[in-house]
Amino acid sequence: MRFHLLAGLLGMAALAAAHVALAAPTLYAVNPFSNTSASSDTFGLYALNPADASVLASQVITVPGRTITGANGLAMDPTSHVAYAIVRASGVSGRLLVTLDLATGVGTEVGNLGDNFASIAFRSDGQLFGVTGDGATVPETLYTIDKATAAKTLAVSLGNGADGEVIAYNPVSGEFHHFSGNGTVIHERFPATAPYTPITNVSPSMGTGEIFGAVWNPSQSRFYLSNISSQLLTVDAAGTLGPVLGSTPNDLRGLILQLDQAITAFAPATTAVANGPPITLTATAGPSTQPMVFSTTSAAGICTVSGNQVTYVGPGTCTLLANQAGDASYAAAPPVSVDVLVSAPPPARPTAVPTLGTLALGALAGMLGLLGGWRRRHRV
Repeated sequence: MRFHLLAGLLGMAALAAAHVALAAPTLYAVNPFSNTSASSDTFGLYALNPADASVLASQVITVPGRTITGANGLAMDPTSHVAYAIVRASGVSGRLLVTLDLATGVGTEVGNLGDNFASIAFRSDGQLFGVTGDGATVPETLYTIDKATAAKTLAVSLGNGADGEVIAYNPVSGEFHHFSGNGTVIHERFPATAPYTPITNVSPSMGTGEIFGAVWNPSQSRFYLSNISSQLLTVDAAGTLGPVLGSTPNDLRGLILQLDQAITAFAPATTAVANGPPITLTATAGPSTQPMVFSTTSAAGICTVSGNQVTYVGPGTCTLLANQAGDASYAAAPPVSVDVLVSAPPPARPTAVPTLGTLALGALAGMLGLLGGWRRRHRV
């Protein structure tokens, strides 16, 4: 008996494992120098393990009608969960703004930014910002960018630095951090709203080595940084550098961080009876800003889902799904499914035949007796 119980528990655990896939934090970065599959360090887009910078996946960036030779900036829109990149294209002056599928490297052109932009970053409301590099016609300048057309509007001149020009948004303080310079790296911050001043010095020098990419890590309250020495490291908002975490395959730019999240406590009863009232589904969502979404893959004749309500309609297996999309900081949670065995409702009980009680039978017998006596008297 114990063996069968243990086997059953193991089977349930295996089933649960099959229904839930695990995710891991991922750091995305782009290559400003190359975009080919010739070797491990020439791809245009990389997915990295943020713990040690090891490569999880690599893609060549493709944009229909363009030959992409490299990419400078990378950022995730926190309101739509769409990634944007600055890319270089053969025969095109200036830089192109594209939306980018991080899983495939396929880009969709938005428009020409009209100058040599070095970095882009989003504010929490989805407004896109970009800063021009030192080789631009108007260098070291911050612009707001229309993410639908790539049109730019002057925000403020940054200056203060040589090579670099990387911006990253700190959602805790509502500020942008600006990293600039090579021989001496300047780290400063400024408000993410107009007039985008004052520009405050954070650290007069972060040592040598141009910063190529930066992104905020909400789980550690620090920025991930990539630099010209192909290193991945961190720095806090006060300018304190952390140790080198690992080596990247090239001097990568951009940076998008997606932390993992999971749906928990999704455990509806695994048996149900059809034709009952709707049942409320509940689950504990991950930390992203996206809502929990319930659905079913089963036929409408078995069950239906509306919002967070499931109605069991007829016998069969109802597969319920819980999903949660990602945002700028968290990847989409792996979907969780639960199979519910729905049985037909019990047959209706037959209508009971009315019966007469003892007193009623006695009264009826008395009435029949009186009726019989009356009939005998009248016959005589």
